[in-house]
Amino acid sequence: MSFVRSRTGEECSIVAGIIAGRPWTASTVKNPHLRKHARALGRTFREARPVTDALREPCRRVVEALARHSHLLDRPHPLTGDLVPMLVRVAAYAAHWVRAPEDWQAPARSTPEAQWRDLLRHLFAAWPVPEFFDSAWQVRGGLRCVERDWFCHLGRGGSWRKAEGFPESITRQAVHLALRAPAGLTVCEALRHGQLAALGASEGLKEEVLASAMTRDLAHDDFWSPLLAKIAAARDFDPREFGVVADVIAELLQHGHFNRARHLIGLPLAELRRHAFRRWRSLLDAAKAEGVRFRDPDLTRAAVRAELRHFSESGWEPMRDVGRFETVRSEGYQVPSLWLIQERLNHAQLTAEGEALRHCVAGYWRRCREGHSAIFSLVQFHPALMPVTIVPRQTIEVDRARRRVVQARGKWNRRPDATEYRVLEEWAKRNELRLAV
Repeated sequence: MSFVRSRTGEECSIVAGIIAGRPWTASTVKNPHLRKHARALGRTFREARPVTDALREPCRRVVEALARHSHLLDRPHPLTGDLVPMLVRVAAYAAHWVRAPEDWQAPARSTPEAQWRDLLRHLFAAWPVPEFFDSAWQVRGGLRCVERDWFCHLGRGGSWRKAEGFPESITRQAVHLALRAPAGLTVCEALRHGQLAALGASEGLKEEVLASAMTRDLAHDDFWSPLLAKIAAARDFDPREFGVVADVIAELLQHGHFNRARHLIGLPLAELRRHAFRRWRSLLDAAKAEGVRFRDPDLTRAAVRAELRHFSESGWEPMRDVGRFETVRSEGYQVPSLWLIQERLNHAQLTAEGEALRHCVAGYWRRCREGHSAIFSLVQFHPALMPVTIVPRQTIEVDRARRRVVQARGKWNRRPDATEYRVLEEWAKRNELRLAV
């Protein structure tokens, strides 16, 4: 038994005209909820664009089916705010429909969420699809996304593990358990839930992992799966510290430092944990030294780490007319070595420079951001160390306004040696800087 017709033919015609891009008057739509959705559709389809033009007809068909056979458009419900974007995404996948929207009938006496769930399975599913997959249609960003691709793949009877874009590092057992995940999870959360269940992880660890940002990062699962396995196997690991470790790995992956991330994950867990806490404490100390105060500086709190990460990644514009500098010198070595000078352009880089050379350059971030100073790093590709190793040698401060090198300091604030000074002289001359160190 279906719902009685919820909208008049005139209102359906108005909505169809809005999707077609025709002008309309809001007062002609009496229902306030339908009027709100009409406005959202108007913003989407007002202008003629290749992307939206291709969606007009499938979107009209779905909207008319909803208007005639359900109350999703004319009554308030938890999906109201996302409904129009979800309808547009459904229209973008019209090529994957297995049934026509005109043939859909809403289940009798069902909730709006159940009606939407039934519509999705009517359109896309010839085979059962777990309930948590409904969240795929709420994923924001582009019209196409891997979660929606997976929904359609499962709906056609395909294996989740064989779907395009599925991480090969996730085991068959994890997928089996993920398909039985609770309905309230997102697709990525369900997959992580299955991984953790397969690893025998504690409930506390499951909760911490699902709350972390790494849950959504399936592109780097060949890093995350070994980390989860390592942590789940350590019964004495405090689950609250998972984010402390995971955020350090995520930061490395974000900046393309894959070898470093792989090295850290391969360390004994105690050593990895110490490294992660040391990283966050260095950022916290640098923030406190600059006058930043935290109400609760507990590093296991995601909000504190997010603020520290934002603080450390604050950047500034490079100094004008001073580019990357390279020179080859052989003083003191049988094999010539490459010397490189390049500018440091954010607080994270300054912090790393200070940690490497054991000095206070991390505290110069405000001078750099305000345009008073520019910080450069002199490194040597050392030929005597195999494999060839990058050795930090000097940190250089330049007064931007006067184009003057005001200081250069190595490890523990030592002054440049003869070779380093000659490199600095060549760099300063080439860039028309005055050397006053």
